[in-house]
Amino acid sequence: MNTIFAAGIGTALLYATSVAGADIFYTADFESPMFNPGQSVHAIDGWFNGSNAGQGHSVSEGQSFSGSQSLKFDNTAFNSFSSVRRALPEYEDELHASVRVYLDGATQANRMYGMYLVDQPLGAMGDTALGLSIGGDGTIRAGTEWADTNSDEGIIGTASPGSYLDRWLEISLSVETDLATTVQISGFAGGGTVSADFLLNAMPLGLNLGADWADTTQRSGIGYFDDLVVSSQTIPAPGALALLGLAGLVSARRRRN
Repeated sequence: MNTIFAAGIGTALLYATSVAGADIFYTADFESPMFNPGQSVHAIDGWFNGSNAGQGHSVSEGQSFSGSQSLKFDNTAFNSFSSVRRALPEYEDELHASVRVYLDGATQANRMYGMYLVDQPLGAMGDTALGLSIGGDGTIRAGTEWADTNSDEGIIGTASPGSYLDRWLEISLSVETDLATTVQISGFAGGGTVSADFLLNAMPLGLNLGADWADTTQRSGIGYFDDLVVSSQTIPAPGALALLGLAGLVSARRRRN
């Protein structure tokens, strides 16, 4: 019985790992030795400076969701918008991209941080096909153009005071094969998710992480990005993986009986 039980665990874990990881085609955790503290990510692992030459970004040990490093935008070199960009690998199925984002508590109302899927392999934020940003005042903006992510026309919700600063949130952008999309942000204190649906004209070819502003006043701030995952399907949450493991054990016990 113990042997069958162990085999069931092994089968379940292998199945869960396959479901969780087989369709991931790019990850970035901005850790050493590939990424070094204080340095730009330009020309490293396929990343290049995007809008406004990516000014104000560097690898940092100041905050991290996992490991000890993340990608920091401090906006000190150029108090405007800036991004880093990367071409997406070739893919045929649906696209799912998620990243962790942290807004420092001193981030002002009009400073925002976001993820942008773009319609050119090395397009900048101006080539946005689908994006979502969150500002220092908790305003969440999203849409199929860059202007949607930094103007009132793109507002899809507002995070409650005390629920989003100085904590890691998660932005996710999903595109189905029929070009229907879902954007969402989660991780707020007290729970909850803000999401919206859009329709695209073509599948995105590139990705940007960046800092932007809604108004030229009150636009200072610091933001961090970590644990970027790009895949061809949504990765199951830990609870879903636990259910997969349980299903494997049940199946093994049935075969034993």
